Amino acid sequence: MTTDFFREKARFYSAQLTDNILPFWIRHARDPKGGYHTCLNRDGSVYDYDKVCMWHAGRLIWTYSHLYADWRPEPAWLDFAAWGIAFLENTRYVANGRMFYALTRDGMPLQNPCDLATVNSTVLGLVGFAHATRNQALHDQGRALFFAQAWERLQRPGEAYQPFIATTRPVRVHGHSMIGLNVLQELRRFDDGDEFDPLIDTCARQMLELHFRPERRVLLELVGWQGEDLPGGEGRMVNPGHMIEGGIFLIHEGLRRNTSHYVAEGCRLVRFGFETGWDAEHGGIYNDVDAEGLPIGNADVYRACGKLWWQHAEALYGTMLAYAVTGDPWFLAAYEKTESYSFSHFADAEFGEWYAYLDRYGKPINLAKGTPRKNSFHIGRNFYWCCRLAGRIASGEWSVRNLVRGPLAPRTRTGNSEPNGGRLG
Repeated sequence: MTTDFFREKARFYSAQLTDNILPFWIRHARDPKGGYHTCLNRDGSVYDYDKVCMWHAGRLIWTYSHLYADWRPEPAWLDFAAWGIAFLENTRYVANGRMFYALTRDGMPLQNPCDLATVNSTVLGLVGFAHATRNQALHDQGRALFFAQAWERLQRPGEAYQPFIATTRPVRVHGHSMIGLNVLQELRRFDDGDEFDPLIDTCARQMLELHFRPERRVLLELVGWQGEDLPGGEGRMVNPGHMIEGGIFLIHEGLRRNTSHYVAEGCRLVRFGFETGWDAEHGGIYNDVDAEGLPIGNADVYRACGKLWWQHAEALYGTMLAYAVTGDPWFLAAYEKTESYSFSHFADAEFGEWYAYLDRYGKPINLAKGTPRKNSFHIGRNFYWCCRLAGRIASGEWSVRNLVRGPLAPRTRTGNSEPNGGRLG
C-alpha cells in the first residue's frame, strides 16, 4: 500500500478527532455541578442526569489527558480532564474499600459496587492525568487504588465479579486479565521502567494460557479458575471485540519489549476475533457469538447480533496495527471493510460523533451518542492510535514488515452469515 494511503488516513483521523469527536464531548458532557454527563442524545442534549456507570469519569479523563500528553498540548483538553479530576477529589465514591457503580448528579451514592471496571477506569483517569501533569502524588494515588481494590481481589475467586457462586463454580473473566494488563501498561508510562512487566506477563499468560483456544480460533470470555472449559452457554461465550482489543494490548507489549511471541499472539487474536465476529451477510461485527454456533440462551441473546460502537473502533486500529507488524494484506482488507461499514453506519454527519448501538441490519437502535457506558474513550483512543500509526508509516518512521515468526494460519471461512448458525448463537 502506498504512503499516500496512510498519509490520507493520518489526516482523516486527525480531523475526526479535532473537528468531531473531541469537541462534541467538550461542548455537551461537562456538568456545571461537577463531573460529566454521558447520557447524551443525538444532538448532545442530556437525557439522564444521574452519573450512572462511573466508568465514564476515568475514561474521559484518560482520553483527554492522553491526547494532551502524547499528541497535542491543547489547553482545552487538559482543562476538560481536570474537571473530572476535581469531581473525583470532592466525591465520596468509595465505601468499605470499594467504588460505587453509580452516583447521583451531585455525587451521592446511587448503586453499590458491581465489578472492577469502575476501579480500573478510575485508575486509568488518575494515572493518565498524572502523566500529563507530571503529578507524582496523583500517580501514587492511582497505583494504590489499583492494588488495593483490583489486583488483590483478582487473586482469589469470588472477590471480583463472578457469574456463579464461587465456592461451587469459580470462574475467571477474560476482561479482568485484559483490562488489568492495560492498566498496568498505563501505570508503567509514568516512569517508563520495567517494574510492572512481571504483572503484565501474568495477565498475558492468563489470557493466552487459560482463555485462548487457538485450535478453535476463539478466546473464551469465561473459563474455570484453572482454565478449564465451563459447562453451558457461559462457557461458550465469545466477544470478538474483546479478542481484538486484547490483541492490540499484546502487540503493543511485544513492540515495547521486542517480544515476537506477544506480537504473534496479538495478531492471531485480532484476526480470529475479526473472522469470528464479522457478519458476512449484513456487515459489521457481532457483539457476542457462541463458540460452537449453539443458541445463546440467556439475556445476552438480545444484544448478541447487534453492532456496537466500541468493537468497530477497536477493529479499525487493531487491523491497521496487525498489518503494520505483518505486512499481511488480509489485515489491510479487514481494515477497509471495517472503515467502510463504520463510517457509513455509525457516523452522524449532521450532529457529529457515532451512534452507540445498531441492530443486525445496521440501523440505529436509538439515536444516543452517549450512554452510561459510551463516551469518547474507545473512539478517541483508537482514532488517535490510527492517526499516529498511519503518520509513522507515511513518514517512513515505521516500515511495514513481518515481525511474526511463521505465517498466521489461513481460515477457510470468513465471517458468519446466520445469527443462529456458524458461530453466532
